[in-house]
Amino acid sequence: MRPIICLMNLANPLPVISEPVRTALRLLIIGSLLLAVLYILLPFLPSLLWSTFIVITVWPGLAWLQHRFRWNRAACAVVLTVTLVGFVIGPLLAGVFTLTAHGESLFYEAKAAVETIPDEPPAWVGELPVVGARLAQTWREVARNDAGLRARLGPAVQESGRWFFSQIGAVGGLFLQFLLVVLFTLVLYLNGEALDELTRRFADRIGGEQALQARDQARQAIRAVALGVGLTALLQAGLALIGLLITGVPLAILFALGCFLLALAQIGATLPLLAAAGWLYWGAGEAGWAVFLAIWGLVVVGGVDNIIRPMLITRGMKMPLTLVFLGVIGGLLAYGLIGVFLGPTVVAIAYTLLLAWLAERPANS
Repeated sequence: MRPIICLMNLANPLPVISEPVRTALRLLIIGSLLLAVLYILLPFLPSLLWSTFIVITVWPGLAWLQHRFRWNRAACAVVLTVTLVGFVIGPLLAGVFTLTAHGESLFYEAKAAVETIPDEPPAWVGELPVVGARLAQTWREVARNDAGLRARLGPAVQESGRWFFSQIGAVGGLFLQFLLVVLFTLVLYLNGEALDELTRRFADRIGGEQALQARDQARQAIRAVALGVGLTALLQAGLALIGLLITGVPLAILFALGCFLLALAQIGATLPLLAAAGWLYWGAGEAGWAVFLAIWGLVVVGGVDNIIRPMLITRGMKMPLTLVFLGVIGGLLAYGLIGVFLGPTVVAIAYTLLLAWLAERPANS
C-alpha cells in the first residue's frame, strides 16, 4: 500500500502557495486576532485611552524625576499616579467641603435673591431681539405670582429629582472607570519603554518611515493639546478666582472649580462668572461689581482661551492651527471629552500620512 500512496502523492502534488497569498493569509490572521483582542478590550477602551494620553503627556516628567532624584521607575510611577489621584480627587473634595461649610448660607442667600426679584425687569431685557418681549412678560408673571412660580417650577423640580437619582448608578460607573484609569496608568508608567518599542516596531512594519513620522506626530499632538487645554484651564480658573475675590462673591473656590472643569470640557470658563455676576446684580444689589465681574469674565478670562491656548497647542506641532482646532472641536462633538485628545491625534496621523504620500514620486516618473 505504501508505494501506491507515494505514487498517488507524486501524481497529485499539493499546490504551491505563492508568496503574496501567504502574506495575505498572515495579514488576515493577524487582523482577525487584533479585532478579537479589541472586542475583548472594548469595555476598558475609554479607560485605556485616557491612561495612554496621560502617560504620553506626563512621560517627560517621569524622566525628569528619575534623573533629578535618582529614583527607580517604580517610585516615580507611584508618585505620579498618586499625583493624578490628588489632581482629580482634591478639587472635588474642596468643592464638597465648601458646600458643606456654606450650604445653609447658600440656601438662604438664594432664597433671598429669588424673593427680591423686582416686579419690573430692567429695560434692556425687553429690548433683546426675538425673545425680549416674551422674556419680560415671563419676568412679570414670575415676580408677581408666587403660586404661578411654584406651578411652573414644580414639574421641573420633580423631573430634576428623577434625573438626579437616575444618575447615581452612572456615578458608580464613573468611579470604576477612574479606578481603571489609575491602574492602567501605573502599568503604563512601569512598562513605558517596552510598549514604546512595540509601537515603533509595529509602525515600522506597517508603513516604514512614513508610519514612524505619523506616530511621532500623534505623540506631539497629544502633548500639545494636553498642555494647551490643561494650562489654559488652570490659568482661567486662577484669573476667575481673582475676579471673584475682588468682587466679594461667596464660595469663590467653588465657582473657580466650575470654571476649571468647564474649561477642560471646552464648554467655557465664563459661565460660572456670569452666574456670579447675576447674583451680584439681583441678590446683593451690587450693580457696579456685577458689571465688573461680567467684563472680567468675558474679556480677561475668555481672552486667555482665545490667545494663550492656540499658542500652547501649536507649539512644537507641524500642523496648521485650523486642523488642530477642527480635530479638537470635532473630536469633542463625536466622542465627548476624550475626543479633545483623540480628535487631533487622528487628524495628525492622517495629515502626516497624506503629506508623505503626496511627497512620494511614482515609480515610472
